[in-house]
Amino acid sequence: MFIRFLRGLALATGLAAGTAAATEPPILTVTIEGRDINQTLVALHRAAAGHNYSYVRQQAIDSRLVPYGQEVRSVRLFYFCNMEKMDRALRLDPRAAQWIPYRITLVETPTGVDLMAVNPAWVALGIGNPELWPEAEALKRDFLSILDEVTL
Repeated sequence: MFIRFLRGLALATGLAAGTAAATEPPILTVTIEGRDINQTLVALHRAAAGHNYSYVRQQAIDSRLVPYGQEVRSVRLFYFCNMEKMDRALRLDPRAAQWIPYRITLVETPTGVDLMAVNPAWVALGIGNPELWPEAEALKRDFLSILDEVTL
């Protein structure tokens, strides 16, 4: 009887996790029309700082893979972090390092710039540590706020 209960609980938990995973998008995206990548990077710096995140670095997608000056200029990686949030997440589960430092990818298109970030809440679901979920959900909200602010 107890084994049947455990199987039922495992099934229910698995279904709930699968449902949650189905509702969490893996990538957070926004498109900004009428701006170039440099204007968007300035706005991204400002938005990240305004949400208490420190700038780490930015680089071309193919940085160090091709000679300097021949890098792709239309795809940039913007890295940023909040040391307190990073420390809290890593103390809960070292696998949180999968989304640290935080990164937004910028892709310049003929009409504007697309911004993309891996959804930390989606990653946390894959990790399977329920204690990590609140941190990942808060980080996702911050990412969405930053992306939203960049579009203004």
